[in-house]
Amino acid sequence: DVAVVEVGVGGRLDATNVCEQVEASVICPIGYDHQNLLGSTLAEIASEKAGVLKRGCAAIVTASLDPEARHAIEAAAHRVQCDPITWAQPAEEAGAAQEEGGGARKE
Repeated sequence: DVAVVEVGVGGRLDATNVCEQVEASVICPIGYDHQNLLGSTLAEIASEKAGVLKRGCAAIVTASLDPEARHAIEAAAHRVQCDPITWAQPAEEAGAAQEEGGGARKE
């Protein structure tokens, strides 16, 4: 059986972190909409959102990120031994990339 569990605000303190058998964690676009809870910069918010990453669990990031936010997610993934990370383009960007021969990539 498989369940897709959406985390709401998401991140390190989210209630879904009690799930024990996680196959993949997904981080969706990161913005300033929850600054009062997650941090004042995109890097701080990304670091909090990366709290859903688990050891040995694949990560899928569906967001275009500034370099500091991307680094925060990469650092968190390394810290918890989350591997691999798939960087997927948001849907609105995927159409243009597909026309150019691009798509998701693993790192």
